[in-house]
Amino acid sequence: MPVTAASPQTGSRPARPRAAAETFRLALPPAELTVHSALPGLRAAISALVHPLFEVSDTVSPTAPRLTVTARTALPGPQELGTAPQLLVHPDGPRFVVLERSANRTVLLRDGEADSAPLVVTTTPGTGAVSAEAPDAGPASVRAVVRLLGTLLGAQLTGRGAVFLHGSAVAVKGSSVVMLGPKHRGKSSLAFLAVTLCGADFVSDDTLVAWGRGGGGAPALRGWPKRIGIATALLAGHPTRGAFERASLRRHRSGTQGVFTDAAWSTAPDGRKRIFADLDEFTALTGAAVATDALPAGIVLPRADRDRKGWKIEPVTDRTDALDDALLSGPDLRHYTDYLGLLPRPRPEPTVRADVLMALGALPCVRVHYGPDVNAGFPRFWDEITAALALPDRAR
Repeated sequence: MPVTAASPQTGSRPARPRAAAETFRLALPPAELTVHSALPGLRAAISALVHPLFEVSDTVSPTAPRLTVTARTALPGPQELGTAPQLLVHPDGPRFVVLERSANRTVLLRDGEADSAPLVVTTTPGTGAVSAEAPDAGPASVRAVVRLLGTLLGAQLTGRGAVFLHGSAVAVKGSSVVMLGPKHRGKSSLAFLAVTLCGADFVSDDTLVAWGRGGGGAPALRGWPKRIGIATALLAGHPTRGAFERASLRRHRSGTQGVFTDAAWSTAPDGRKRIFADLDEFTALTGAAVATDALPAGIVLPRADRDRKGWKIEPVTDRTDALDDALLSGPDLRHYTDYLGLLPRPRPEPTVRADVLMALGALPCVRVHYGPDVNAGFPRFWDEITAALALPDRAR
């Protein structure tokens, strides 16, 4: 069964025959992989989910780690899985079942996620060559392969000192505004409104990676491909509401109509409803551009309050706690850490992480308290934020 990358209400394209085998480069420089796939159409499906945050191209490097993807008709049985060692770093998965482990060969089963298929992963330690066997070429298998690819790229970056942050970001003429803070404070909401109502470029909805460019300059900042969650309360009266209501989103196979109630504006998880779009779906429905080379220029610490009228913006001089709280570490780094040594360890660069954190800590920073009426007055609200951060050329 060929892989199909669904397009949300953007019109169909004539199907073109594809060779069964494809070889391409997947990269978030300086991390890169050569992918060789025997699953028809895998490259197109991967591109739909991760491009341009991950770069997809024909130019492959002979020194890059290599992942070979094939189909497997049978998975290990319950008896084999029940007696094998297991690694579960986070309750939400993924789980790795160690089927074989020696100096010459490691075989794992990667599973434990509701929306992706299990993969059998095999590697010879130290060679940089990994194989993944999927049960078929369907959407659940594609998502599992994408997540494995993300881990292999993320592990290269983590090993070199890159910093992963829980936060959202948008860019204005190459300068990125980073929104940090605990869950349910409104980071994603501000990013969505800035992109769709003020013409900012999309960087990330949930996860950011920053790494040093060298020479003591500002760190590079890029979003990490993930589904984008949009609170339906933000779409009341929003110009893109109709497009989202009509869309056939992968996450909502039965349609979005059942999700689209005019939910109350809320920051509590049980008090709001959200729809979820993959990156290609989001850009098709909103017309948003995606920024991959924006330089971090300011930090916003949002605090949404449904009982508040208007908004308040105040400067912050000490960003230490905000950065510490936003740093992904331990179990939260499960998608970006090669715990089982599938790839050779990157060359240590101990000063990179410290330099990136120092640069982020020196950025202008404001704390923003806001309530529901920010939706209607968002352009003025956003202009006040960018002015407080003194962003260069903030008007598009």
